[in-house]
Parts: sequence; structure tokens; C-alpha cells
Amino acid sequence: MKIFNLSALLIVVIILLNSCTASSVSSEKVQAKVYSNNFTFVAKEFANRLTFSAPAGTGRIAQTNTPTRQDEAIGIQVTHDKLTINLPSSDQETLVNKYSLNTTSENFTVVRKDLKNGNILVNFFLKDNKDINLIKMEVEKNGKIDCSVEGPTQKPLLYTGYLQM
Repeated sequence: MKIFNLSALLIVVIILLNSCTASSVSSEKVQAKVYSNNFTFVAKEFANRLTFSAPAGTGRIAQTNTPTRQDEAIGIQVTHDKLTINLPSSDQETLVNKYSLNTTSENFTVVRKDLKNGNILVNFFLKDNKDINLIKMEVEKNGKIDCSVEGPTQKPLLYTGYLQM
């Protein structure tokens, strides 16, 4: 009877582990989605009062300020010929769900670079927007994204989120 209980427990554990690994996003799917130029970045975390730094040469965004509340409705939608941005630039905007970085760009250039650690660095250079001229995204193999939005009239803003699959 004791062997039967251990066997049943082992089978349940194996099933749970298989279901967890089956639901995870593969790095191939993430790469295909990013290179298709048809994806959505959902911003989940941002904090205006923080400063981040990373070692030089890693491809990470070196220093930036970021707006501290989670909201599923914020992010950046990328399609083949359009970039739709809906992001807050301050903590006060998240309280009223009104975002000042709410624009669409139809004239932009995309530059992608595969990093040594398997991540993808994606830069969007906006040519038709006076407030935002550069969006940097580092897409990790698991779909997590660190995003920096930069412009001539604002401090760089950092957002952390995920690639919507």
C-alpha cells in the first residue's frame, strides 16, 4: 500500500511538472514574435523614483527614471507599419488612468541585435513624434521585457513587462 501511495504521488508530481513546462514560453516563439514585428509589450512595473545601472557593454539600459503602479491597459503595440504607445509618464497619471504618452507612430525604423546571453535588443527610432524619439527594449528569452522610452523634452522612463503571446 505504501508503494502504491508513493507511485501515485510520483505520477501527480510528473504531471504537474509537465504542465508547468508546457505552459512556459519557448525562446524560439519569443524570437519569432519579436522578429515578426507584430507584438505587444504589456508594461507591468514602473517606478519614477528609482535609478538603475548596469555594467557597460551588456546592452542593458544604463540609467533612467521610471513612473509605481501596475495596470494591464498600458504598453506598446507593434505592428508592421504602426507603433501605438499608451504609457504613463508619472505616478499621478496611473491614479487617474490617463496617460500622457498616448500616441501612434507610422514613421519609424527598427534595429534589432541578438545579445550574447540570448536576449534581443530592439530599438525603435521614431521620426514623426516630437516628444518620443527612441524606444529601447531588451527582450529576454522567457518573454520578459525591459523598456526605455526617451525623448528630447523628458527624462528617460523605464518600464518592465512582458511580451503578450
